[in-house]
Order: sequence, then C-alpha cells, then structure tokens
Amino acid sequence: MLHRLRNAISKSVYADRREYELMRANVKNLGYALAGIVRSTTPPPPNPSPDNAVLLSKGCVQRDIESPWFHFWCSELRCAPIYHRKVWELCYIPQVLYNEGKLRPGMAGLGFGCGEEALPSLFAKYGVNVLATDLDPGRQESAAWIQSNQHAASIEKLRRPYICADTRLLENINLRYVDMNAIPADLQGKYDFCWSTCSLEHLGSIANGLNFIEESLKTLKPGGVAVHTTEWNLDDDGPTQDHCGCVLFQRRHFEAFAARMKQKGFELPDIDFSKGEQIFDGLVDLPPFGAHTDAVAHLRLSVSGFRCTSFGLIIRKPIA
Repeated sequence: MLHRLRNAISKSVYADRREYELMRANVKNLGYALAGIVRSTTPPPPNPSPDNAVLLSKGCVQRDIESPWFHFWCSELRCAPIYHRKVWELCYIPQVLYNEGKLRPGMAGLGFGCGEEALPSLFAKYGVNVLATDLDPGRQESAAWIQSNQHAASIEKLRRPYICADTRLLENINLRYVDMNAIPADLQGKYDFCWSTCSLEHLGSIANGLNFIEESLKTLKPGGVAVHTTEWNLDDDGPTQDHCGCVLFQRRHFEAFAARMKQKGFELPDIDFSKGEQIFDGLVDLPPFGAHTDAVAHLRLSVSGFRCTSFGLIIRKPIA
C-alpha cells in the first residue's frame, strides 16, 4: 500500500512539474510570436538617424527599440532591430558616444571585456583608434567564455569587413589581454572614451563592478567619457544577487555610485529609472535563452528568479 501511495505521489509531482514546464514554454512561445507580429506590422522610422537623440543613464525599454536612433545603429551594425536587450546595448553605447562627439577620426577608444562584439569595427569605421581588451585566455575564468565563443581569441575576430569595408581602418583595431579588476597603469590618461557591454557584473561582486567603473575613468583624457552597460535588478527594494558569477545591481547601487562620483568631480547626466509601460516592458523571458535571432522578445529576463534588464551608465571626466 505504501509503495503504491509513493508511486501515485511521484506521478502527481512529475505531472505537476511537466505542466509547469509546458506553461513556461507557452509563455516564451507566445511572447516570441507576439514580438514577431509587432515587428512585422510596425513600420520602421522613416528616417533612421542618431541626431536629436540625447540619452541619459538609463535602462532598456521598448520605446528605445522603436526609435530612429536604435534603427540607425542596427543598420550600421548590420543586425536586425529586434526586441532584445543585448542589441539595445550595442546601439546605446555608440549613440551616447556620437552625442559626446567621440566617433570621429583621431579619437582613441578603449573597450573592456570585448569578446567578439562588433563595436570595435563600428568605431573603426568612424576613424577611431581602438584598443579592445579581454581576459587572458590562460586564466581559469576565461574557460567558460572560450567554450561559448564569447572570448576574443584573435584580432581577426574583432575586425569585421561587413561593418567596416575599409580594411585600412580595421587595422586601427588592436587587442590586448587585461584583467578588469586590475587595469594596467600604462593605460591611464590615453583615451577619449572607454566602454564595456555587460561585463562588469562578472567581476565577482557588486563592489568589484563599481570599483572597475571608477578605475576605468583613470584611462580617460580630460573631457573623456565612459559608457558601461550592466545588469539591472528591476525589483529595487528586495534582495539581489551578489558575490557570485553574475551580480545584479539595483537602483540604490547606481544612485550611491553616482553621488560618490559627483563628489569626486566627475560629471554624470541625470539617471532615468523609468521601466517602460509598453507590452514588452512587462514580458519577462525565461531560461533557457536562445541566440539573439531566436529570442526576439528579450527586453526583460529572469536571472535566478530576479526580473532584470540592461542598464547604461554615462560618466564624463571634466576638462579641468
């Protein structure tokens, strides 16, 4: 009798678990299908342009994806303008740098944790001399990034002719292995801008991530600008994830950091903490996550049960 009871309970638990997984699959499939419908029925902006689009430090929201500046940079990067937060990051950073007057010949840019991202080639197209950095492949921490093809294995991976057709300009991209927790002193004061795309949350702790941002400012010339994107836990008042492989920042962390940097004389634009009010601002994608081309409704995601999105921070080094 006890054996039959255990079997019945086991079957019931298994059935409940299966139904839960099917429910998750339904949510993902419906969300992706809706994103496809919205994208196919919403006409693109008539004149995609980076002009007249001043951005604050802010989180990713749906209205950005549908804006002229986002469509312009997607065109420059040769990628589809989908509802994906990672694509938003790749467009947010050049838009900020364009506004700051940093995307022009003779500028010098420093990228941290670049992996195989397309931004070095985009910046080279605009005449920028780029130093892309990544963690030394011999470090144990690099193994997972190498296995997932997200590590800068060679300079050729960063030079993309389909983005920058002028191979002479691509020669202005160089690669160096750098530990973001210990930025070499010889990089200080040499760059007109620096950037990173969702790398600093992998530095071991929230404190380490914020310390990296502050240390990255030392690489800037007077008048330089830093633009970094990272993970934002949208549940600002509750617990978060710290001291792990992927930490999650909250509003309080950004606000405290901004106040400290202002006290030290750096210039920071106002921070926009609005979370959006459109349909994809409320849809949370669930793991497992696919490639960018598959996860077309991915402005919000669940990280260990926390509702997250991407957040961009802008910090300027004063001229004097």
